Amino acid sequence: MTATSLTNTETASLKGMAMGIFAYTLFAVHDAFIKGIIHSLPAAQILFVRGVVIVVLCMAIGRSFMFGQMWASSNRGMILGRGLLTLAAWVMYYSAGRDLQLAEMTTLYYFAPVLTTVLAVILLKERLTLARIGAASIGFFGVVVAANPSGFTLSLPVVLVLLAALSWAVAMILMRTISKSDSALVQVYAQNLIHALAMGVVSIPFWHDMGLYEFGFILVAGLIGGVAQFVLVESAKLVPASVLGTVEYGALIWAFVFGYLFWGEMPLPSVYAGAALVIAAGLMLAWTEHRTRREQMRR
Repeated sequence: MTATSLTNTETASLKGMAMGIFAYTLFAVHDAFIKGIIHSLPAAQILFVRGVVIVVLCMAIGRSFMFGQMWASSNRGMILGRGLLTLAAWVMYYSAGRDLQLAEMTTLYYFAPVLTTVLAVILLKERLTLARIGAASIGFFGVVVAANPSGFTLSLPVVLVLLAALSWAVAMILMRTISKSDSALVQVYAQNLIHALAMGVVSIPFWHDMGLYEFGFILVAGLIGGVAQFVLVESAKLVPASVLGTVEYGALIWAFVFGYLFWGEMPLPSVYAGAALVIAAGLMLAWTEHRTRREQMRR
């Protein structure tokens, strides 16, 4: 293997992780906008309008060929399944946000990367290395420390967030598989078309009038969320699902930053300790993946 090929492989791996971090940072911004109106509008209505915004954006880029490309895909079943899973995850997550504190939601939902790592080994036959196990474990422990959970009870909102984490983890596995043959734009278009159609029907009985404030928040959330989804799918083409799942922990830091900036939530000292663990997990994973790929390419 030439030095040029080795460098290209390493660059692709690091690029994929960087794109994953960027995508989840955008998702954190997206969630902050959604949280700003979740008490004003039903979750179904928010997801419907957001889905329409992203579908229109995709069609503006891909023109009228988007539906034909989606329908012609050999992965139509998996695309439908992923769309329904991500829809279920977001509906349950945002619905639970009415009753749970940010710390509780973050702790529970960020069990998803651990599930993704396990499912990647079972379903995708990805290699379960000590580095990936360690990074996932340290990252989740950091989430627990930062969120400082106390007094959890097995209520309906708690169950909803846990089910949302499971749905997202399975959707990540499907995304990794679909990305091998379908473009990121088609995946984003298909996923949000499913969201818009399903939530359009569900939201009819619960529809609330929207002012410019609410619509503006959803519009911005849709634009940011659409870009985040596109970048995430592209990153899945470059790194394994288990690695990409661990990278998701990086968004934890932004969750607490936005909580402080927009809702006056003062971070406890435990937040900084947990954030340090999360960063350490990400850096450890990046370094070990870089070293492992270099050793494999030299053989």
